[in-house]
Amino acid sequence: MLRQLTPLLLLLLALLPSQAGWQQLFNGKDLTGWSGDPRLWRVEDGILIGETDNAENKVAANTFLIWQGGEVGDFELEFKARVIGNNSGVQYRSRVIDPAKWSVGGYQMDLHPKANYLAMLYEEKGRGIACERGQRVKLHEKPEVVETLEIPAVDLAAWNSYRIVAQGTQLRHFVNGKLAAEIEDTHPQKRALQGFIALQLHAGEKMKVEFKDMRLQQMIKAKAKAKGEAAAWIWKNNNPAEQEKVFFRREFQLPPGVESANITLMCDDRHVLFVNGQELGRNQGWQTSHSYDVIAQLKQGSLNLISIQGENDKGPAGLLVRFRATLKDGKKLYIITDHNWLCGSDPNGDWTNLNFQAASWQKAVAVAKAGEAPWAAGLPPETDEAIADSNR
Repeated sequence: MLRQLTPLLLLLLALLPSQAGWQQLFNGKDLTGWSGDPRLWRVEDGILIGETDNAENKVAANTFLIWQGGEVGDFELEFKARVIGNNSGVQYRSRVIDPAKWSVGGYQMDLHPKANYLAMLYEEKGRGIACERGQRVKLHEKPEVVETLEIPAVDLAAWNSYRIVAQGTQLRHFVNGKLAAEIEDTHPQKRALQGFIALQLHAGEKMKVEFKDMRLQQMIKAKAKAKGEAAAWIWKNNNPAEQEKVFFRREFQLPPGVESANITLMCDDRHVLFVNGQELGRNQGWQTSHSYDVIAQLKQGSLNLISIQGENDKGPAGLLVRFRATLKDGKKLYIITDHNWLCGSDPNGDWTNLNFQAASWQKAVAVAKAGEAPWAAGLPPETDEAIADSNR
């Protein structure tokens, strides 16, 4: 039986979701599932189009096409768009201010012709420009730039691919697969953890925006695992090949106030461990466990990534991992290997980086419980706190 969950653990579980399936937001035929000014929005040849002019269809205030699928919390949203004339944008975790006037306020991924504004975070009817393109920002009342990013050239009038990832208090915007803006919203009153999705037509000069291939993947809140549950041996499948390499990833949102953290792992036959892109060690042999102190590599109160390369010589293959973080109040939080880890055979990119897109990777297979054959060894279960499932 689970012990009573502490408020901190409940907060952690709210921030550590697992993925559901992809959902198409636009049927390619009509505006079913959306609400907006019918004078300004239409569908042609499978493309969702919003358009204003400088005559009867000129708008004096920003207007939106609002998705009717309900409020969304943690998610990934992918779409393709092109914009001619004025700028547009995609609202998310937003509030509907006046449904009769299609008025919306909240986070927006801006689709703007200026290079430093394209894919920036703009808070409509809120804090305004919160993070320009090419920035990593801690956002409170005003943005604090903590790092800069590359800004590749983009033709806004051509079809480009966009992606929004919202997880807990962290927001990430991508353009054509490249991270464009990253925001940690630290304001407890002004940040939004859920809300509506909407598409913008900007007031002023005439414009046209087109959307297609719009799909959403919501992240489901995780559940606490039973106290004392042990890690499982995982691999890509139950039939490992000789000299096979498998690459594993596990993203998780870490709360602030972590005093110490370590990773203990075993791999049949060898492993290389990375935390947030930094290699921490490589070892061979599955008969004994290997432990690593990882506190220096972690990002407090932010998204983190454990990446492991496992390699099999021959025969059975498996990876066994336990991550343990100790908070300032003495409580402990855990991540263990189970079927929620993602794995792939060909990384085809910087798979140890948080920005790597692992959509084509599969969930790992639990090939044995700790202590079961063919491995007699294993990591003993932790018993002092519930184990949190921290998969995205």
